[in-house]
Amino acid sequence: MPFSPRSEHMLLRRRRRLALTLVMLAQLALTQGCGGESAEPAEASRETSGGGEQLPEAPRVTGTEARAMVENGALLLDVTPPERAERSFIEGRTHIPLGQLTERMSELPRDRDIVVYCLGGGASPRAGAQLRAAGYRAFVMGRRANWDL
Repeated sequence: MPFSPRSEHMLLRRRRRLALTLVMLAQLALTQGCGGESAEPAEASRETSGGGEQLPEAPRVTGTEARAMVENGALLLDVTPPERAERSFIEGRTHIPLGQLTERMSELPRDRDIVVYCLGGGASPRAGAQLRAAGYRAFVMGRRANWDL
């Protein structure tokens, strides 16, 4: 069934609008760090310090392993941005946004394991790498939803 020039033009406009919307959504998701639900967190091994050297990757743990670690005394650290922290809440967590971690690292215990997570999973590997580089025993759970699995 052939399209009229007018309906073909409308279809092309809708496709362009849809493509633009998808591009904008992708850009938003990439710039939000830990704000969205990512299927696979960013690789911490690619993180570098300010001097350019590669930071050590923190080992990953499952939600089940993280819960067991916390029950045995590990600190649960949420590095979600402040505006999303309510959505990432887990009872007993310590909340230090990734952007404040360097300046507030001294608040964290050096004699306990630290399980790091965030809402979407993108910031926790970076935080884990920073903590490992500073000598902390950090483990990455990834996104908040992993706690419930």
